[in-house]
Amino acid sequence: MIELVLAAALMAQDSVIVATQRISRDELEALRPDFTNGLPLCDQLEADQTHQDCALLTEGYGFILTFEFSPLDDRREMIDATVRHADGPLAQTMSYATESFFYPSLNDLNGDGMEELLVPLETGNINTTYSLAVGTEYGFEWTSYELNGYGIDPVGDGVFMAAARDSAISRYIEFYRLDGLELDNIATVFLTYETVEDVDEGPDCSLVDGGEAEGEAYYCGLALNP
Repeated sequence: MIELVLAAALMAQDSVIVATQRISRDELEALRPDFTNGLPLCDQLEADQTHQDCALLTEGYGFILTFEFSPLDDRREMIDATVRHADGPLAQTMSYATESFFYPSLNDLNGDGMEELLVPLETGNINTTYSLAVGTEYGFEWTSYELNGYGIDPVGDGVFMAAARDSAISRYIEFYRLDGLELDNIATVFLTYETVEDVDEGPDCSLVDGGEAEGEAYYCGLALNP
């Protein structure tokens, strides 16, 4: 891993300890121009070496996040994030250093109706390391957890998976359970085409760590049919 980067995330936080009210996506979209000065949505921008300032909207509880990018050195940028309640008050601010060309994103990883914030810290040939902040009704709870892979996707029952490339023909799938602020790595499977004669049959899958309760077939099924 490239040396990191001021910290997994440098975070300065101002909190208004007031839970926001639930609000629809359409209502948030209508409010967005007032708080973002017309910034584009991060998830509508193409990945690039130089970032544009952008915004994100949460589902369910209404938060509007804005991200400002500024050069840090010859290979890194600083991301200054501001989180506001939909009705205007500041919820918190956060700062991160990044060497990745991807943008921050939101994803409800545990299925509780509140999206988590994933901020890319660095990207290698394929895999990206993300800082995870857990979504709450008050904002985002920063954690020291980092996730690595080219795809991070929920699979249900509070479980999500992170797929990471190991080689041109192999990859690891890590399964995590996010319960409140607790993150547990519950299983790891390995997928490879090295032992497959016909690639149309798909990769071989084996359970390499954890997962004793549900077993190999269960986790391989999730990995092969997300």
